[in-house]
Amino acid sequence: MTMTEHKPTISIVVAALKPKYGIGYQGKMPWRLRKEIQYFKNVTSKTTKSNGINAVIMGRKTWESIPKKFRPLPDRINIVLSRSFNNETIDDSVIHADSIENGLKLIKGKNVDKVFIIGGGEIYNSVIGSELVDNLLITEIEHTDPETVPMDTFLKFPEDKWVKQPKSELEKFIGEPVDENITEGDYAYNYTLWTRK
Repeated sequence: MTMTEHKPTISIVVAALKPKYGIGYQGKMPWRLRKEIQYFKNVTSKTTKSNGINAVIMGRKTWESIPKKFRPLPDRINIVLSRSFNNETIDDSVIHADSIENGLKLIKGKNVDKVFIIGGGEIYNSVIGSELVDNLLITEIEHTDPETVPMDTFLKFPEDKWVKQPKSELEKFIGEPVDENITEGDYAYNYTLWTRK
């Protein structure tokens, strides 16, 4: 890597229901949190570099769960993973790769600022314990009765490997202030940043 080449930070972005860190049910999120959706869009789109762009990495099932009219996610390079894919650039916004590492190779030289892994559960759990990931951006969700929320996919979160940062560090990382203790319906949630111990 040359001195001028900037290595993008790699973060997992996930919304998880405490205490078990549930993240999905039958391939979908069991909630629709309007402010959380806006936060996700802002965080994954905003760059600190002029003419820079961010990349989002997702599995094929996550890609297919996004309504056609909303994909690719705009203003971001969408790296879609499947073991059956060839490693290729489809167009300016979409890359197909058979692994995260090969996806990252295909964005070299594209002035990528930050990389966000956005799902699904299998991909999160395959990298959350690895050295590949620099940060976790976890929206910690609480529900008045979490047992009533159907869940079949969970984040295997090794809390001993990560440390939660103060809100000021999250704001510094994403480049904007964040709200706290947001309530929508029966859900309350907070945005958090975790870094490797």
